[in-house]
Amino acid sequence: MGARVRSAGGAVTIVGLAYVAFLLLSLAGMALRSIPLQLVANATGFVLAVLLYRLFEPGDPRVALALLPLALIHYVIQGVGQVRADRATLRLALVPFAAYLMVLGYLIARSTFAPVALGVVIALAGLAWLISIVPRVPTWFTLAAVLFGVVAEVTLATWLLIAPER
Repeated sequence: MGARVRSAGGAVTIVGLAYVAFLLLSLAGMALRSIPLQLVANATGFVLAVLLYRLFEPGDPRVALALLPLALIHYVIQGVGQVRADRATLRLALVPFAAYLMVLGYLIARSTFAPVALGVVIALAGLAWLISIVPRVPTWFTLAAVLFGVVAEVTLATWLLIAPER
């Protein structure tokens, strides 16, 4: 087990701004039903994953490396599902996304500059997404998982913007 590590300079705020840009692009793409905007949001999401990797990698470099392929697989599958308007493919994209959030939650909890509770919330959001795609899960649970996931990600983005630099 490695030692908990600290963040560097203004990197946290930069990642927070990238997170907000990603969330706004994703929301706009969905609201406007714009496939090109959704694909731009996907690309932004992958850039965000790279930034999150670089920010939290010192806590556990081997585990952090899992963020990149999980994000890439998620955004490629999601993009295919968006272009084809295929709900089954979009559901499949949630599997690597759920794993991505669980890994990210672990890395956040291992850092010394982020609250452990924030890492737990992000990991639980990943678990909720994973459970929500199991066949015959009640609709109310899926809706609760979506809401919880959105709140968790907005909370992370907000924390990244307001976190004191160390």
